[in-house]
Amino acid sequence: MKSFLVKERGQALILIALAAIGLVAIVALAVDGTAKYSDRRHAQNAADASALASALFKANGAAADMDDDCRTDSGWTNTTFCVNLIDIAWDRATENGYQGLLPNSVDVYSPPTSGPYAGNTAYVQVIITSYINTYFARIIGIAQTRNIVEAVALTGRGHLLAGGNMIIAYDPHPSCNSGNGLGGGSFDNAGSGEIILDGGGILVNSQEACGYVAPNCGDLTMLNGGTINTVLSAANDNIDQHGCVAAPEGYDRDRTVIPDGVYWPDAPPECGITPAAPNHLSDVYVGSKLTGEWLIHPGYYEEFPPSSLVGNKQIIYMQSGVYCIDPGGPSHDSELSWSPVDFVSLYGSIDPLENKYAGYNPDGVTLYIKSGGGFSINANNATYLDATNDPDSDYQGYLIILEGTHPSIESCSITGGANIDINGMIYAPYCSITVNGGSQSIATINAQLIGWDIKLDGNNIIKFKYDPSNQIKIKRKVGLMR
Repeated sequence: MKSFLVKERGQALILIALAAIGLVAIVALAVDGTAKYSDRRHAQNAADASALASALFKANGAAADMDDDCRTDSGWTNTTFCVNLIDIAWDRATENGYQGLLPNSVDVYSPPTSGPYAGNTAYVQVIITSYINTYFARIIGIAQTRNIVEAVALTGRGHLLAGGNMIIAYDPHPSCNSGNGLGGGSFDNAGSGEIILDGGGILVNSQEACGYVAPNCGDLTMLNGGTINTVLSAANDNIDQHGCVAAPEGYDRDRTVIPDGVYWPDAPPECGITPAAPNHLSDVYVGSKLTGEWLIHPGYYEEFPPSSLVGNKQIIYMQSGVYCIDPGGPSHDSELSWSPVDFVSLYGSIDPLENKYAGYNPDGVTLYIKSGGGFSINANNATYLDATNDPDSDYQGYLIILEGTHPSIESCSITGGANIDINGMIYAPYCSITVNGGSQSIATINAQLIGWDIKLDGNNIIKFKYDPSNQIKIKRKVGLMR
């Protein structure tokens, strides 16, 4: 009887064929995947360079061009400014190997059409779509892979921080809690006295109905060209002067985007410096009381003015420089406050008629207040402060800077009086600021105010005088956002 043997020859070929498919897939993943990853990295670099170049071009452009709608899909409807902006982006992309022709596309939009900055003319968006031909992946039916990358750049033109306005209320959505015309606005002229703005105007960064309200019909006098300005169009008036003697009004002003549009100066190095000990200058009589005159120095303070001087009611003079104040420090109560109850006077003036030790303070002072509380200046006695005037200082023009975040809004107040003379920018964009006229007939506050909400109160006259020499000059700014 014949025996039959089962032969297994040929099965190895089947296994090798199956393994070959797997090997090809692994090689395809390694080779074609690496090519796709490498292209994505290069495309992202190209998009970043393109967005930054266009943002810089836009930052250097005319103010009239900033609101142009620039889109590569608009074709011949683009303005000349937009054509140039798009060409610059394309040039940078081409230099990086993405010429905007098939199989690639380089799309440029300002304002962006998608994402968190959509519709905001302060940004430029570049989207690069690239197609990568495969080698080994063709065997499994994949002839091309695709990358889509995006870059968004901020474009900030050089400008004056206050834009010619003396008082700016940043709050875009005031509560209007008392109803239109009754208070609760971004800017409340809440007193029944008179507010005089000499040489500058008011800017209301709100489109709500209660942007500006004067519930008690306090008079507002605008001297030398001042105007009440709003970001809303005249067709939807949100300036309610409540039947008072009307001040001039302006509309369609540039809007500040919260929080991206809020400019922040850097924290000063003084925040890491322990100030020198106060210097005793002399002893003088204030009335029948013998008190001391002391010179304090720039640096980091948890209590300002120093408690050792405040408690003994000393006269305090300030040396030129930046005073970094941390109201949230362990030895303080989270609010910066001084008044004549606490001490006799505070001199940070450069004027020798107001400050007999002005020689120590030729360049003025800046109070940089760290996050953790607001400030309360009750200055019915002498408080003379002049902002830093050194043109080489990053804080030129700033008198007070209050750190903050949105939506954490602090409370700040200034109570004027006959002996208050403060000159410079009070920059507290996340603080609700109340300015009171005090008990004197006229309170002169020669300072620009930037706050979240502004409330002017009191029954007397509060006079603001705009000093163009204290204007804050913001350098142009570009930067990648994502």
